[in-house]
Amino acid sequence: MKRLCLSLLLVYLFILPARGEVIEKIEITGLKWTKKELVLKELLLKPGEEFNRELLKLSIRNLLNTHLFYEVKSKVIKEKGKVVIKLKLKDKFPLVPLPRFQVKSSGAYKAGMEVRDYNLFGLGHKVFIGYVRWFNEDQPSKHIYTYTELYRIIRNRGNLSFGVFYDESYETTTKGKEFKEKLIRAPVETTFYLDREKVNQLSVGIESFSSLNSGSVKDTRLQYLTFSFLKDRSTDMVYYTIGKRAKISFKLSTPKVSDFFTGEVLGSFTFSKRRGKLNTSTVSAYGGTKVGYSREGLYLKAPVPGYSPEKVYNKKFLAVNYSYRFPLIDKSVFLKPTLWVGSSFKNRPRKLLSSAGIELTAFSARIADGIIRFKIFKGIGRSGKTESSFRLSFRW
Repeated sequence: MKRLCLSLLLVYLFILPARGEVIEKIEITGLKWTKKELVLKELLLKPGEEFNRELLKLSIRNLLNTHLFYEVKSKVIKEKGKVVIKLKLKDKFPLVPLPRFQVKSSGAYKAGMEVRDYNLFGLGHKVFIGYVRWFNEDQPSKHIYTYTELYRIIRNRGNLSFGVFYDESYETTTKGKEFKEKLIRAPVETTFYLDREKVNQLSVGIESFSSLNSGSVKDTRLQYLTFSFLKDRSTDMVYYTIGKRAKISFKLSTPKVSDFFTGEVLGSFTFSKRRGKLNTSTVSAYGGTKVGYSREGLYLKAPVPGYSPEKVYNKKFLAVNYSYRFPLIDKSVFLKPTLWVGSSFKNRPRKLLSSAGIELTAFSARIADGIIRFKIFKGIGRSGKTESSFRLSFRW
């Protein structure tokens, strides 16, 4: 009997893992626009569990990557095997009106207004409503849209997003006939976080696409199935972003004009690294190809700025860029010189496209949006042109 008791004692002392410090409670302070419920969803630690400092760091990353907070501070108090975690957060003002304005070299200008709520009901839901129109053109165009994303509404692991986008513009057929084109897109998508750290994300959706054309062009209605996988190891550090993001997406449909399917495959990779206090260097790569049969339409656009549409639209594209972002005025104004290289092609690569430019942003960490951004790029070579824009936009 004594031997049995001694054996059980040795198993308890040396074989069974020792229980570490236990979390007694988590205190959350400083919230203005965000509910405590959302913060608790992002935490990977709970009262009653063993304290793990690495999980605390990942929890702070989760909170920062919601883009709802401009400051997250933690304090750990240990006493008699118990741990109290104190989180002090400062959330961003979520409701922002965004005037839209862009000028072309021809003298035409785009103006409009968008209203965004990044934290509806304090639960991280998003609602965007906007209207934009081109003026001072012979054939003015317009863009009307509404978009909603419900955050972590599906079993705390999935988002649901849906919207309606209406575009109106003038196009010319290959025979020189002009017609007014109206496009309506209505996407619905679900995004699932495959792990608690939200590194692996899978999205599945359906997008209704209608092209309502006048003249001899028939109406076209397609239903696209969309799939994408995102591996996000980046971290939003409020004033800069570091880490890696890789994404691949598929968009497939069976059109009325053919028994074959049509669609596209897109891929992207971004790596940002901190250089000094607030400086970051970023390398990005993009690629895409059409699949199936899509007649002469449904082109892909190479993201190289500084070129006319006929140079960047085609069946395939490859592009890379390098940028270096640094502050001009403390944490308020940033400059980002960028160099682009790429090609848009049907079967084999066309002439290489390259452009250089700068992006100037005025940034407020206390606002969920409201970055004043001015960009100017110049395509290098005879076919290049100067492209510029001035707008308020979200950093992501």
